[in-house]
Amino acid sequence: MAIDFETANEHRGSPCAVGMTKVVDGRIAGTWGTLIQPPADLGEFNPFNVAIHGIRPADVADAPGWKAALADIVAFGDGLPLVAHNAGFDMSVIRAACDAENVAWPELRYTCSQVVARRTWTLLSYSLPYCADAAGVTFANHHDARADATAAAEIMLAAMRSAEATSLDRLLDGHRIRWGWMTPAGEWLGSHYRGHNAGPRKPLPGANPDADPDGALYGAMVCLTGKLTSMTRDEAFRRLAEVGARPAENVTKKTDVLVSASQARLRPGDTLSGKAKRAQALLESGQDIEVIDEDEFLRRLNS
Repeated sequence: MAIDFETANEHRGSPCAVGMTKVVDGRIAGTWGTLIQPPADLGEFNPFNVAIHGIRPADVADAPGWKAALADIVAFGDGLPLVAHNAGFDMSVIRAACDAENVAWPELRYTCSQVVARRTWTLLSYSLPYCADAAGVTFANHHDARADATAAAEIMLAAMRSAEATSLDRLLDGHRIRWGWMTPAGEWLGSHYRGHNAGPRKPLPGANPDADPDGALYGAMVCLTGKLTSMTRDEAFRRLAEVGARPAENVTKKTDVLVSASQARLRPGDTLSGKAKRAQALLESGQDIEVIDEDEFLRRLNS
């Protein structure tokens, strides 16, 4: 079962839409989705988010609130494990929205199509459009929650075919990726690669030593190019330090992530900036480096 959330603003607990795609015996068996009224204290719609997904306050005026949406999510999921692209973000949406509404977290087991894609293909970006392209998936409606969920499901199916795996358990075992989970008791664990070169990640010097080690940018050297729409560069540097990362001015052999702020939506075939071309050259030389757009940057900051 694949799932995707869109949020009203930068707070993880502000879901305004959800999409789900069910897979049975290796085939898409059905989809479901709904708009959501975000929790009352978190319901402000940020212009940046609206520009990304097109959902406005009037669109959710008659939509179910989080408690009703969560009940429908659990019912459609029917106990199946979940898959999400950058699952750290989507699962944090569930936890934060539940906390905002003072309801228990659901019992879930999940994994991440982005983590699996990293073990399957070598790409300049592991954003959803790039992974869908690598998987041979036709994908046009990025940030429509149901379309994004379907793309994540198709990416996992393509990864299973590539690995000749007959189940998600065998796929994850083969790639040494652990399942993630959460419980109503407030316990959770992220889904991550646990192979021989994974190693314990550490926050970089100058970053927050108490940052969440399961965060998507924890321990990363991050370079920004272009002007961010959602925040100033100084704010971006502060947020990076908070999550255990460190900003860099230039793309070097130590850079892990390049944020291409000049592109709100990075897609395969886009013209690359000078820094992105440098990242491409480093990738081709064997460096583990990735280019992401501003939306993906925000999702990782908030995962």
